[in-house]
Amino acid sequence: MIDLPASLDDITSAWLGLALAVTHPGTTVADVEQISIIHGSLTKVAISVEFSENPGDLPSAMYVKGAFEGHGLPVSVRSEAVFYDVAQPVVSVATPAPFAAIHDDAHGIVVMEDLGASGATITDPRVGWSPALVEDGLRQLASLHAGWWGDGRVEGMPQFEGSNALGAILMAEGYWETCVDGPTGVHVPAEFRDRVRTRPLIEELWRLDAEPPLAFCHGDAHLGNTFVTADGGAGFLDWGGVTAGHWAREVCYFMAGALAPADRQAHEERLLQVYLEALASHGVADPPSYDAAWLSYRRHILHGLLWFLCPTQMQPVEIINANVERFAVAASDHGIQALF
Repeated sequence: MIDLPASLDDITSAWLGLALAVTHPGTTVADVEQISIIHGSLTKVAISVEFSENPGDLPSAMYVKGAFEGHGLPVSVRSEAVFYDVAQPVVSVATPAPFAAIHDDAHGIVVMEDLGASGATITDPRVGWSPALVEDGLRQLASLHAGWWGDGRVEGMPQFEGSNALGAILMAEGYWETCVDGPTGVHVPAEFRDRVRTRPLIEELWRLDAEPPLAFCHGDAHLGNTFVTADGGAGFLDWGGVTAGHWAREVCYFMAGALAPADRQAHEERLLQVYLEALASHGVADPPSYDAAWLSYRRHILHGLLWFLCPTQMQPVEIINANVERFAVAASDHGIQALF
């Protein structure tokens, strides 16, 4: 087992060479330079690598992602490292290429592709995706979900209850009212502004989400966690929230949050059918019927509306509002209060 670096100073040429050699035998590193550091809930370090031996023709530009220097969420980057180590090689989902994914019982480190250097574009969450790009993303999510659809391995994974517990905190008296009356609440529809009336609907949605079959989910598939590949395809970032969950929660959160309202209105029924057919093509013997799926998809619009509760320390107000507005229009289009 390779030791995990506890600080940025521990990302040395010797450590990086050992880490890369796990999946690219024979790799040795002469020098590594830290180019820039992005601080957040996790730390991402852009590095430039000079190789002594590079039999796998690895790029010189990479990122190292971890919970360094006593802050961050070690469990999140551990989950991401486990995803890249175990699941990413066997699912048809575009991700940053992983060059090393190392984890122990509590922590993890991922060494991955620098997307900018490879010609990919990180998505601006304020700008919706085209229906064609969303369709590509849905086909990829179907591959992800189908891989462990109703599988016992998924039953043993952490479930959405973790995010539900956070949601319960955010729905507490006081915080809800501060948000709904503040800058992130401007697009919340009148029928969902009252916490006492809305909370039972959300809790009913959580109850429905716990019913099998569970799928292996990204867990936070909004546009801020996506990119467009160099050849114009969809890609997904930030796999630290992987979880067992309900397929419709992920599909609605992604699709209704990624499409401009006019595009969603014109294409959502067809795109849902595309997703269901993709599940079947990936081996799911009993995908939901269209009628059941359509109901579940529309109910989960309520989950997307909860964007207004997102702390502004985590996302800028303009990104929160862009998401809330998309889900608010969808909620009005489908009269979702009557679906519970």
